[in-house]
Amino acid sequence: MLRRFSLLSALLLSSSLASSSALANEVSFTASYSTDQFRGARVAYRFTDIPLEMPGFLGSPKLYVDMGLNHWQDSNDTSDNITAFTISPVASWHIAGSERPLYLEAGIGGSYFDKTSLGNRKLSTKFQFEDRISLSWQFSKNSDARIDFGYTHYSNADIKRPNDGLDFYWLSWVHPF
Repeated sequence: MLRRFSLLSALLLSSSLASSSALANEVSFTASYSTDQFRGARVAYRFTDIPLEMPGFLGSPKLYVDMGLNHWQDSNDTSDNITAFTISPVASWHIAGSERPLYLEAGIGGSYFDKTSLGNRKLSTKFQFEDRISLSWQFSKNSDARIDFGYTHYSNADIKRPNDGLDFYWLSWVHPF
């Protein structure tokens, strides 16, 4: 089941990349860690040319849609792992700097997990909400690449119990096309 899910997710992600190259223009690679001793990796594609504008009272952030494939494992039992496909709209606010800007980013989206537990964490449903917040820094004025540091929480919002959720701190390298 895990292999079918991973293969299907990879096919969906790659077909999205091929069919919408006019809109999609960033890729990110992420390493993540949880205080529950889970570690993982993520690859994501960001569609940044979204023709929508946020209401002015929110400070006019830029919007993008982030689609990713996550894989985590229990550091105490490496045979225990979980994979998730995620999609989230994300708002990005420029908060400092011009040559090497710093952004605050936040979003709430959805995810589909291939199973409902990792280690001692019970999720109950394969569908989980993804809540995220991060800082994104363009570390070089000669490159548009950025480093993101963030926090993500996965939960089913008590649709079904138990709802232990998962929490991750992560570091990403983001490369625009």
